[in-house]
Amino acid sequence: MLRPASFKLVSAVALIVLAMFLALNAQTPAMPKYDKSSEVKVKGVVEEVKTAADGNVHLTLKTDKGLLDVFIAPEKFLKEMEITFAKGDALEVLGSLVAAGEAPLLLAREVTRGGDVMMVRDDNGKPVWVGWPK
Repeated sequence: MLRPASFKLVSAVALIVLAMFLALNAQTPAMPKYDKSSEVKVKGVVEEVKTAADGNVHLTLKTDKGLLDVFIAPEKFLKEMEITFAKGDALEVLGSLVAAGEAPLLLAREVTRGGDVMMVRDDNGKPVWVGWPK
């Protein structure tokens, strides 16, 4: 049986843990869903390659309309497929342009570099890395 002082301590710790859990989940926005009706094809040059805290690779693509954030795929998947990107790469990206916070985000489905075409989503926008052998 817990004493009143022990009960208060356990309750306080439980509240702190719950508050931390809620705060962490609130800071991790869900990835927008691929929307086939919003597909666009853009051409540009890679300005920056970055891996987000969640392990996903994003490219900052310099297009004729400005900079665009492009979500490619999880870093682990790209490494397994031996796909890399570098600043200066000229790309054509087919994907779904979606709202993600203050700026648009392009969810890549097909990335073309030179004569190489990399499919990271199927024709319906389903990520090819889902269920990928680990």
